[in-house]
Amino acid sequence: MFRIFSETKEKPQMKVLAREKTRYNDIYVIQNGEHRELWFKGGGKYFLQSRMDIRGQNPLALVYSRMMMAALLFSPEPRRMLMVGLGGAAVSNCLTQWFPNLKIDIVEVDGKVIDISKKYFSLHESSRCRVFEEDGRVFIQKQKGREPYDWIILDAFKSGSIPYHLKTCEFYEEIHAVLSSGGVVGSNLYGKGNNLKPRDIQTFLSVFSQIYCFEDDDQVATVLIATDGERLSEGEIRARALTSPKLKGPFSMEDIAKAYRPGKFMEDEVLTFMDHFSGNGFLHDVECENRQSPKDRLYPIVNVY
Repeated sequence: MFRIFSETKEKPQMKVLAREKTRYNDIYVIQNGEHRELWFKGGGKYFLQSRMDIRGQNPLALVYSRMMMAALLFSPEPRRMLMVGLGGAAVSNCLTQWFPNLKIDIVEVDGKVIDISKKYFSLHESSRCRVFEEDGRVFIQKQKGREPYDWIILDAFKSGSIPYHLKTCEFYEEIHAVLSSGGVVGSNLYGKGNNLKPRDIQTFLSVFSQIYCFEDDDQVATVLIATDGERLSEGEIRARALTSPKLKGPFSMEDIAKAYRPGKFMEDEVLTFMDHFSGNGFLHDVECENRQSPKDRLYPIVNVY
């Protein structure tokens, strides 16, 4: 069954630690040598969601999780952060350790993902790290008028796609309403398998004035940073990286700054993603989006390892 994994690994010494099938996901926890991994299965394919180095030598073992640290170049001292989508809790675990004054709210629709992250991926709830079992959009709507967030990280996936209601103009407007002045949004746009990044970017630009794209040389991961702050040049971004605090792990902020791709995926006459979720049918529509299998017409992402 797991030959698909071994075909992409040099040493296919893998063990299935757990499997849970819920109304939202088909979840696998895999021990892959020195890495513990969270996979979702959908449409007969397997999608890697999170990886933990059990030795502790590389706390952000996946490329996209390191790319998310680009938010530090625009908001270097966050006090309140919201994460939409938990995965294996790699980003939240690291940030809790690195920033002792940071308070993190995590919202995850699948309770089994929360249970698995606690049991296998060292997620620890505390007064500084709270986890809510709820749809991300529903949760954000409840935060209007409350203390805003300095960072909002979007990392919710169903198999290999982002639930549609979490990638539209209407959703980003709701995010904007709970973001602090000078706050930033970081969005995981997947890697080279996502062929709709120009449309993703145009959707963000319909709400936020500044967009910055970060992507590794192998195009494994693409992270978008959205903000309403003043526009930074490529030179200013690299200069900020030089003065950023040194983070634990085999990477640096200078490496992340070099991954900035100005103008990439910017195309003319690109449509935005819009939705109609409102009124009495809102909760029903959102639940349908969370439960349904990925649809090519909404967000085609191919399986990339």
